[in-house]
Amino acid sequence: MRRPSVAISLLVFATAVCCLAQQNENVVVVGVAPMENFAGRSVPGNVEQERLVKAINQLKPDKKTRVKVQAVALSSSSPNDAAEEAQEKKCQYIVYTKLVELRSAADPYQHVPGTIETNPNSQWANRTGEAQSMDPEYRATVDYKLTTVSGAAVAGAPYSTQSNTSNEIDTVSMIMDRVANAVVAEVKKSPLPMQEHDTPR
Repeated sequence: MRRPSVAISLLVFATAVCCLAQQNENVVVVGVAPMENFAGRSVPGNVEQERLVKAINQLKPDKKTRVKVQAVALSSSSPNDAAEEAQEKKCQYIVYTKLVELRSAADPYQHVPGTIETNPNSQWANRTGEAQSMDPEYRATVDYKLTTVSGAAVAGAPYSTQSNTSNEIDTVSMIMDRVANAVVAEVKKSPLPMQEHDTPR
């Protein structure tokens, strides 16, 4: 007769430990602005924004610091409007993204200085005529910038990749996954900015 009581006690204990672990997590909120598109091809900025929010939220908390980065979508890419909304949503950081290159293998080559190649061993690096025909279907470059809500720059870099997929959105989404990892890594190692509050009237 005592076994059910022991099982219930263990269940209650496990639930309490789980709740305590969640309470001990240091949650840092990052506002994600819609992606701006400066490339010649059309890719919905809100779709890639959703991809970045999802990718950030799927990453696990840091084991040592217990920092959990939580992403929320913002409605504007304008720094002033985004900062105001981010403050309302209790964000500590904002991430902005710009699609600066999206082309097929047949399009002219565009080099973005300082670009971090996420697929460096691909055929695209060889620009001979023979290799050009072997180029992947699409190449994309996304420039990302991470700032505090007050606008102070934290990190940023252009990321490029190329893919054999025939879907332009999926090619850009691959970069968004890389950006998510970069954002979370920067947030975890950066000092937490003070939460800004509205001045009393």
